[in-house]
Amino acid sequence: MHWGMMMTQRDAFDLEAAFDAACAAPPQMPDGLLARVAEDAQAYQPQPPLWRRIFAAVGGAAGVGGLVTATALGFWFGFTPPQTSVDPLVLIGAVELAAEDDMTDVLAFGWYSEEG
Repeated sequence: MHWGMMMTQRDAFDLEAAFDAACAAPPQMPDGLLARVAEDAQAYQPQPPLWRRIFAAVGGAAGVGGLVTATALGFWFGFTPPQTSVDPLVLIGAVELAAEDDMTDVLAFGWYSEEG
């Protein structure tokens, strides 16, 4: 029993002929359709988070690594400057070169050397 359906095909359909007819006259795409489809697809793409956009703008992992290294070195030189460095304010003439004893009060980190 086949639920009342016939299992034979009444008319023959030539599938190859239908494909040949479709290939002979392909449909023409309107001008600008592909551009509109791409624009719509771009509008539906999720935007990356702000930190990822900044990470990419800096240069990725290499850029962030360089910034972290420069920041750490800047803090290190800021808190413990090398003894042979020249103060930039002295170079431009904004302050006069003072003795090391006078600079401990100005720099505010000479307290640890006074306790002996």
